[in-house]
Amino acid sequence: MSLKSDSKIIGASVAVLIGIIAGVIVTANLHLLKKSMADGSAPIVYATNNSKVPAQNGPSNFVALIKKDKPFVVNIRTTQQVKSNPFQMYRNPFGNQENPFGNFFKNFFNNVPRSTYTEESLGSGVIISKNGYIITNDHVIKGASKIYVKLYNGSTLKARVIGKDPQVDLALLKVDDGNNLPSAVLGNSRETQIGEWVLAIGNPFGLGWTVTNGIVSAKGRAIGGPYEDFLQTNAAINPGNSGGPLINMKGQVIGINTAIIKGAQGIGFSVPVNVVKEVLPELETGKITRGWLGIEIQKISPALKKVFKLKTSRGALVSSVLQGSPAAKAGLKSGDVIIRLDGKKVKEMSQLPWLVGNIKPGTKVPMEVIRHGKRITLMITIGSWKSPRNTFNNKTQKVSAKKLGIIVVPLTSQNMQEYGIQNVHRGVIVSKVIPGGIGQKIGIMPGDVIQSINHKVISNIKQYVSDINRAKKSKQFLFYIRRGNMKLYLAYSK
Repeated sequence: MSLKSDSKIIGASVAVLIGIIAGVIVTANLHLLKKSMADGSAPIVYATNNSKVPAQNGPSNFVALIKKDKPFVVNIRTTQQVKSNPFQMYRNPFGNQENPFGNFFKNFFNNVPRSTYTEESLGSGVIISKNGYIITNDHVIKGASKIYVKLYNGSTLKARVIGKDPQVDLALLKVDDGNNLPSAVLGNSRETQIGEWVLAIGNPFGLGWTVTNGIVSAKGRAIGGPYEDFLQTNAAINPGNSGGPLINMKGQVIGINTAIIKGAQGIGFSVPVNVVKEVLPELETGKITRGWLGIEIQKISPALKKVFKLKTSRGALVSSVLQGSPAAKAGLKSGDVIIRLDGKKVKEMSQLPWLVGNIKPGTKVPMEVIRHGKRITLMITIGSWKSPRNTFNNKTQKVSAKKLGIIVVPLTSQNMQEYGIQNVHRGVIVSKVIPGGIGQKIGIMPGDVIQSINHKVISNIKQYVSDINRAKKSKQFLFYIRRGNMKLYLAYSK
């Protein structure tokens, strides 16, 4: 028994000794491993808990903010009389190409009278004064014969248009029966930062007041139009949100929701509230007075920068100059790059229309341009952007011209609506093509927009007639046509 006990004691001692030796070896190897990692064979991760960048936490909820701001958001319902198109059902099912049966149906149904029907549409608006002034989008009330405003308390009031500005898609309404209404606080969109939380409030699809949230995704966006400086947001904006507010976390309106990109998600646009403030005084008078140069401009792409041998992409590239315009009289040419106007730098193309628009017509100002790599200064007298008085439901201008078997009418908003024309800012509309005439022979169709003749830009009926007469002398006609989303040249020579 004694021998066995001694054996057990000796065995245990040996096991302990082996364990100690193994521990020493492992520890040594760990130190060697750390040394090896420090020598660069593996990365070292440094952790710290004293970062100077604070965590950015969003609000826990928006309940209090919505309760405060929801009352000044209104639903806008409009009605308008629309003429039905008897040829609409015979459109080409394969897209924008010409329907091979179109002329047959047009000739067959040429004398069929158009019926009229009442069409309703929904939008949103923002009460900006206690006595009933409301700001919304121009496209919300465009062509409307009657406008109704539904308040948050459920009451419905009839509204009238005080002024509208299609160039920036804004309109000012007035409800006369309103008294001590809840009104919005207009913020400062210039101070708005990318990444700020925002809310969009509106009435999408007529479902009732709806709130969506997101952030300011970008500023100074251009999406196709003469005056562009949009805020971009990922807050959901749907049909019916148009004219509603974009609100910051202080409860201030920083934008008027106006557009979305079809088929895209999380990309919506708002007119900055600072733009609203700028045009409000003129909307109140019902007449828009804005400076005008008479040019078309474009952004300087990397390819254009290289071709024009420019050192920077800043500025606005002049793509065309309207004959007889203030720009033409000052000596501005296609290919010039405008970098400064009236002492103010033109960093982005979208800045120039605003700079020009805010200068009183008749004012003479210096303009600095780059031409063939050299800086030159031109003195230019700002012209006046001609706009009809923004009275409600104004009648279409009864003007037309008949030349070459083509009858054209002005590019007014009402004519554009009748022919289904969008996003076109210059030219004349072909209202009729006389059978057997030159226009029919070269392929001109009703609804086409003639934008230039022999490279001369067309802006009105008078200019169209003048350029047609000039082209007759040369016996050569080159028409630049806008047809739907297509642009094409049509030519005729005697």
